[in-house]
Amino acid sequence: MPLIILSGYPCSGKTTRAQQILDFFQTKINSAPSDSRESRLRVHIVNTETLSINRTAYRDARAEKEARATEYSAVKRLMSKDDIVIADGLNYIKGLRYQLFCEAKAALTPSCVVHVASPADSCRQWNSERPALPEDGSFTDGSLRYPDDILENLIFRYEEPNGMARWDSPLFTVPYVDETPDLEGIWNAMVGKGVVVKANQATVLKPAAEGDYLHELGKTTQEIVGLVMEHQRNTGGAGSLPVPECGVALQLPANDLTTAQLQGVRRDYMKLHRSHVVGKARIRELFVEYFNKRFE
Repeated sequence: MPLIILSGYPCSGKTTRAQQILDFFQTKINSAPSDSRESRLRVHIVNTETLSINRTAYRDARAEKEARATEYSAVKRLMSKDDIVIADGLNYIKGLRYQLFCEAKAALTPSCVVHVASPADSCRQWNSERPALPEDGSFTDGSLRYPDDILENLIFRYEEPNGMARWDSPLFTVPYVDETPDLEGIWNAMVGKGVVVKANQATVLKPAAEGDYLHELGKTTQEIVGLVMEHQRNTGGAGSLPVPECGVALQLPANDLTTAQLQGVRRDYMKLHRSHVVGKARIRELFVEYFNKRFE
């Protein structure tokens, strides 16, 4: 069932909004006829508190990556035909929102993004009013203060949702001054009658297909990674890099990517698509599109 992805600055009020959504949806479910589909629904919130993710995880790149993977896995495990999942993490990187969108698409369930729009200065003030982390950095609850350096870093790196991007659509923006937002639109978009999600070539599961698909998946993605590495060694710099036998060009970021970054993108893509079998001719184009979205 539906996946609701919250996004916003740290301390912007996301957990408050997540609870408002849960309460509103639960009221709808409780008032639904006992023999209706809606009456069987369950609502879950997944956030740093439920997952016991330490605030200090965002100070170290490896720990931060593990924290995102923990959230991603928890959301994926909960998705089913009778469960509504509210992903109340930071979801500040568009690549993570794209991955969550793909998982919802593969499960043939609708998804949306709720942007909790609060000014950075307000978030700084609200953070300063919270209790500080214990000296040993141990986790106790989600109401604790972010260390100032982590807060500023996360605000600087925040990638705001864009309703024109399919993985951020539909996009619902909740202003910080709106104490009681209208949540009917989110309910209608996620649970309303007539909401149908169609599978596409990138996500549809096929139990049997080309026998050498996994070999081709690994070979093709490695060829494209090698193409980027060769370009960076010989030329470097941002710009468009044509890919042989592909109608989509790679869009390289301003800073050269490390081998670890490139292989990380390749591994993430292969995890998403190792079961989502597509024709071999499409592997190249889909990987290039995925690469471009990760580094926009």
